[in-house]
Amino acid sequence: MPAIGRVITIALLVADTPVKPVVETWGEYPKIFTTLLKDALASIPRHHWQEPIELDIRPFDVVKEMKYPEEGQLKDGLYDAVLITGSASSAYLDQEWTNKLSDFIRHLAEDHPLVRIIGICYGHQIIARAFGGKVQLNEAGWEVGTYRCTLTEDGEGFLGYEPGTEMAVQQFHRDVIELPPSFDGTEFLNLAYTEKTQCQALGLCYITDAPPLPSKAETSAFIAFDLDDLTASSGPAPARKLHVLSFQGHPEFNAGIVKAIASVRTEMGVISPADMEEAVERADRPHDGLRLGVVILTMLGVEAAKDESGGATI
Repeated sequence: MPAIGRVITIALLVADTPVKPVVETWGEYPKIFTTLLKDALASIPRHHWQEPIELDIRPFDVVKEMKYPEEGQLKDGLYDAVLITGSASSAYLDQEWTNKLSDFIRHLAEDHPLVRIIGICYGHQIIARAFGGKVQLNEAGWEVGTYRCTLTEDGEGFLGYEPGTEMAVQQFHRDVIELPPSFDGTEFLNLAYTEKTQCQALGLCYITDAPPLPSKAETSAFIAFDLDDLTASSGPAPARKLHVLSFQGHPEFNAGIVKAIASVRTEMGVISPADMEEAVERADRPHDGLRLGVVILTMLGVEAAKDESGGATI
């Protein structure tokens, strides 16, 4: 008889459709993100006594259909997280679907605080806007391909990097954010930056170390205590304290995806031939996409098996 496991349900708020060459080879965003997160899940070592984990990723078209998870399902704890995808659009635009998405993110944080909020590229930017941060065109120009990001001390801790190391991630953006003001008395954290982009990763913490997921608490209302899931005597991973986590880069992109988008955007005149040449070279550099997928799952309570000292068995 198969073991009874835990299902983590993620509402994928789809803010765009990739260019045709990407769709033909790698699929649309639901498939691309499912691939990243399931590969990340498969890479996390688990003790035999830890419950099996399954991912249920449910896409919502927030652009044309402007569809979102139902309020009653959110209240009942059906959704553990929302993940906002990238988009060719800009988060600072005054358009109906953009405004509705921004309002929904703020509503989640205020009325369903146990639901984790995750953003990728455009998702990173619309999260910043939802919390009062500024989003604007970057005068320093494009970042396309793999860039190495300097981690702040907070970034090293919450993202699980050793001091002095860098986070390498595929990029495809020209819009950037400024750090939002505090939310409910808690300051937003800048986790990483590059020479061109002052905030490459954004974090907002809970007041406790590892609040339960909505599916475990059977509610999305905040519960000011932590649930012990026997991860290790050393305590929960720092990422589990995160309420909001967003990346300016694309952990879900591989070199082929970046090159395909760059080729189409060059033909359209959106990026220059010089930027295209640099993008192709950078796209082939090693990146931490899978590792950041693991960070996202760690945030959702999927921790690696640990030895008796509390160290990961990886």
